[in-house]
Amino acid sequence: QAAIDQYPGARYEWIKKEQYRNMKEVLDRHPHVVALAKEAMEGLGLTVKQESIRGGTDGSRLSMMGLPCANIFAGQQLIHSRCEFVSVQDMQMAVAVLVKLLGICEQQTKL
Repeated sequence: QAAIDQYPGARYEWIKKEQYRNMKEVLDRHPHVVALAKEAMEGLGLTVKQESIRGGTDGSRLSMMGLPCANIFAGQQLIHSRCEFVSVQDMQMAVAVLVKLLGICEQQTKL
């Protein structure tokens, strides 16, 4: 308000609107989702580096819509810059992780 008071005729409007929610609250109730993702990655020899992120991901949106969904990995470089990119190798590994994850889920349904 102090900044606005310095400039006659200036005004501001603040509207609070939910954009993203923290998917951690959903994943905490469904720990098997993260465990399955870790199992798939480790099964391919990948080292899992688990981190929390904030922001609007598909996984966050889907989790809040009732479909618990971990962000497995994005693989992008120079995120949110004009030069953002993802390598073909990262995309190939993403496919391999998903195929491995589906195989694990298939085996669990047979138990």
